[in-house]
Amino acid sequence: MKKTLLLAGVASLFAVNAEALELTPYVGADYNLNFVNKSSNLDFMVPGKYHSGSLVAGAKISPYFAVEAFGELSKHATKKYFGVKSHTEYGAYGMDAFGILPLGCYGEWELLGTAGIGRYRSEQKFGPKSLDFGPFGATAHIWGVRLGAGVQYNLTENWGVRAMYRHIAFHNKDPRGFDTMSLGVRYAF
Repeated sequence: MKKTLLLAGVASLFAVNAEALELTPYVGADYNLNFVNKSSNLDFMVPGKYHSGSLVAGAKISPYFAVEAFGELSKHATKKYFGVKSHTEYGAYGMDAFGILPLGCYGEWELLGTAGIGRYRSEQKFGPKSLDFGPFGATAHIWGVRLGAGVQYNLTENWGVRAMYRHIAFHNKDPRGFDTMSLGVRYAF
């Protein structure tokens, strides 16, 4: 009998807390324009900007806080210098935490601040495949810190559009990071 009462008490605490959280899951997609913000010795072969797309899944935990997981993949970029081609791309995945400030009478506008972490994969290949030794290049996997700000406009209770700016910083790497501007849509369940 004591165990039953204890379990009923614990269950009621979780039910009260779940109601207070107002958990709202959502999914989304973003178009990103990424700018490398430090020059390097390979500027003549490596593009200074990349176009990429992101898929996200997140949960709004309260009207003021959300968490989001993302996966990002860039479009392949090719550059030619003295007949030598470079082929570059990058991809990333990670998590962000959002602070949200609802604006307007009905909260249709939201100011967003974000901080997170991501794992970035960068791949560069140089040279034609017809050479005897084939193309050469490098692949790097780097952890980066993400900080950003943006705005979201909620068209309906379920649909929203978002614009964000983020700075991604790497420690002791060349380049030290890059900046991203993104436009996207969100669907809340």
